[in-house]
Amino acid sequence: MTNRKLKSPKRVKKTEADLATFKLIINNQGQFIVEQSLYPLSKIDLHFKKENKGLVHAMIRESRTHFDILHDFLEKLMKQLS
Repeated sequence: MTNRKLKSPKRVKKTEADLATFKLIINNQGQFIVEQSLYPLSKIDLHFKKENKGLVHAMIRESRTHFDILHDFLEKLMKQLS
């Protein structure tokens, strides 16, 4: 019986990150679904360079604000059209 070494996963330095995403989805029953995803603010210090941290934090904060406004607008629109 031979001992095999398991390959440890290599850490890959990523060159892109999804900081904020907003999806408007319609399912097969005609229901609209809003999905929003924001990069965790607690991970910014860990994953971004010092010179980019302030900008990344501001972009995520502003995205959250505008996503909430867009979500409210879409809800009002759906109520008006129903």
